[in-house]
Amino acid sequence: VDSFELGTKTTWLGGNLLLNATLFHQEFSDFQLNSFLGTSFVVRSIPKVTSQGLDAELLWQTGGWMVQTGLTYADTKYGDDPLPDPELALLPGSRPSFAPKWSVTSSIGYDWRIGEKLKASAHVGAKYMSEYNTGSDLLPQKLQDGYVLGNARFTIGSRDKRWNVELWSQNITDAEYYQVAIDAPLQTGTWNAFLGAPRTYGVTLRLS
Repeated sequence: VDSFELGTKTTWLGGNLLLNATLFHQEFSDFQLNSFLGTSFVVRSIPKVTSQGLDAELLWQTGGWMVQTGLTYADTKYGDDPLPDPELALLPGSRPSFAPKWSVTSSIGYDWRIGEKLKASAHVGAKYMSEYNTGSDLLPQKLQDGYVLGNARFTIGSRDKRWNVELWSQNITDAEYYQVAIDAPLQTGTWNAFLGAPRTYGVTLRLS
């Protein structure tokens, strides 16, 4: 891969605000594509893949507050040259699998003290991914629409870190999404999928 980057790292408000941004351009030669054929894996070589875009992040903190956000725009494409394998006929000029055009993360948290011996914190975060294909052959049946995942956490414990109790939830909106979709083994025209984890929640106690 030949990779070129042009970026900046900046601090504002006496160091409480950080803003970083990078423009990037990457050209892959002989890209190694790992494909699942239903009963086995095979690695194929793709002559060219190009990815270019913008990556930016922001961090702001004041008092007990902390806000973080990140954004990535990536225009990623296979080369236009036709491929000899008919199973990969959809690849030339298309966006590769697992390559969303937009990715956004954001979180907000707050820490505070309770009395003389306790401390607490609350944190909420989310991640957005625009649509992408989960199949190496880019069949439209394997397309994953854009989705949002949210997590939340509340912690209370002693300031000397001897103990704390954490209430937490992951995928709090119970979003359904494909981790990967595959052709069903020995069943032409049928597809299977491994789904992402559903909403989970619990309580964690830590002692030291």
